[in-house]
Amino acid sequence: MPALTATKLPHSLKALGQALALSGLLLGGPNLSWAADAASTAETAPAPAFQNSRMDGALFYQTLVSEVQARSGNVGSAYQIYLELARKHRNPELFKRAVEIALQARAGEEALTAAKAWRQVSPHSKEAAEFTVQILLALGRSKELVDPLKSLIQLSPTPQQPLMIASLPRSLARLADRRAAAQVIDEVTQPWRQRQPALAEAWVASGEGWLAAKDTAKAFEAAKKAKALQPQSLGAGLLAINLMEEAPGAEDLIREQLARSDAPKLLRLAYARKLAGLQRMDEAAEQLDSVVQAQPEQISAWLTLAAVRLELRQPDLAEVALQRFLALKKQTPDKSAAVEGKSATLDQAQVALDADTSEEQAYTLLAQVEEQRGNWQAALAWLQRVEKSDDSLLIQSQRAKLMAKQGKLKEGRALIRAMPESEPRDALAKLQAETQLLRDLNEWDAAYSVMAEANQRFPDDADLLYEQAMLAEHLQRYDEMEKMLRRAIELKPDNPNSYNALGYSLADRNLRLDEARILIRKALELRPGDPFITDSLGWLEFRSGRIPEALVLLRQAYQARPDAEIAAHLGEVMWAQGERDEAIKIWRKAQARDAKNESLLDTIKRLQVQL
Repeated sequence: MPALTATKLPHSLKALGQALALSGLLLGGPNLSWAADAASTAETAPAPAFQNSRMDGALFYQTLVSEVQARSGNVGSAYQIYLELARKHRNPELFKRAVEIALQARAGEEALTAAKAWRQVSPHSKEAAEFTVQILLALGRSKELVDPLKSLIQLSPTPQQPLMIASLPRSLARLADRRAAAQVIDEVTQPWRQRQPALAEAWVASGEGWLAAKDTAKAFEAAKKAKALQPQSLGAGLLAINLMEEAPGAEDLIREQLARSDAPKLLRLAYARKLAGLQRMDEAAEQLDSVVQAQPEQISAWLTLAAVRLELRQPDLAEVALQRFLALKKQTPDKSAAVEGKSATLDQAQVALDADTSEEQAYTLLAQVEEQRGNWQAALAWLQRVEKSDDSLLIQSQRAKLMAKQGKLKEGRALIRAMPESEPRDALAKLQAETQLLRDLNEWDAAYSVMAEANQRFPDDADLLYEQAMLAEHLQRYDEMEKMLRRAIELKPDNPNSYNALGYSLADRNLRLDEARILIRKALELRPGDPFITDSLGWLEFRSGRIPEALVLLRQAYQARPDAEIAAHLGEVMWAQGERDEAIKIWRKAQARDAKNESLLDTIKRLQVQL
């Protein structure tokens, strides 16, 4: 058993008194509270009275010796003594002390042995079950977790059980094997899922476990059962939101729930944020307008609405939302104070969360408002209001972009390069920020050079190789691109991005289509339902002359993520099929969202379309 390094205490009356006090406390028998202060009173104070201990002399002496051993750094001996005493006397406090000593020594197996013995002696001890669960999680022993976890929930008061069950997916997130974790959750929650009536939280926990394990079918089935049991369940709604990209029917569950008068208030905001994340900005704005109309005090909704309005290139509406946010921000302390000391509802918890929403986020968005208006100096003035903005790479990068738009690209790049570095990865972040700045300004050769520098300084980084490969493709350096992507696949074979990028590039150039299909299908296997990979496969089918299959895939990708590049591909296939009016509608929508998208511009120019 590894020993814990400890500073030895002097053999003084104070050290002895502390050991005696702890021994008495563990056994719950003698009143030895005087012992801890013995060092300061031994010479002047009379001996205080104390109660007779329930311990016999031998047990008292052994407990004392083990504490002295522990405090002297000999934790192995202390652990053995305590464990033997605990087993002999069947005393829960002695078992607990043995566990604590083993944990202090980072001896997980010994701690688990003591915890299991403790549970055998005290099967109704919630504390024993709690210790056992934590140790098993630390050791990654998923197969042994079911019984103590189930006991931990059953030993808790009935009103607390739904909350404990709901927290299971987070508690088991540290387990590396997601499928094993999902299986544990299912076995633990089985009594609550099979009882009549079943507990909605148990089905939600099961669904979250299977979602993390990437078993979409089981997760979706759990979401449906949870919603059927409790139609207003926030957990069921959030689970459905997280399934939107993988399970087509998940969004129907959300809409049905939002149509109810008792729908959770936070659900619509979560749904709006998901829509924004999927680039469905028009729909996100519609949902957020409903949120702020029904809950004008919902501060975070105003901030999200402003960000969405900016994505839709509606700076005036974004500014209105941001000014409302800043006005509410001044009132937030009073609202959050009302939550303190209470058993907060979900809505109250959201108010407390909103209190932490930063005004600085609003300032950066107001800078983007002025940037869209072309007011570079006004945008820089808003960034100047961000506290410690000189220390923020994100803010300095935004400043650099504004400077570059005023013809000061050299100064902007210097601003990023001058940022301090507290650790090696800071240098990498700076190189990536500079590359993004150059990419935004269509300075492709310079961006490629900076990313090449990053790969030299941080060799064999699969993500950096991928980034440089994408720049190489834009510069039509296809041999370099393929070499880098194959190396990235070799370094990180479970990352779908490199497979998809190489497969798409081959398909787009109408080369080695069989190999492209293998690469793209591998990417889709690693990330099922991903709209961009689905788009790649649809484009491959189009290049292969399989128009109906291409349309199905591209429609599916576009519905999940109406990105401008996906719109360009879908529109071109429709155009080839003679559905030209529909193609133009899709292109117009894409142009409104991202007028500078290169794939969209190239498609419209190549097909000589007038929008």
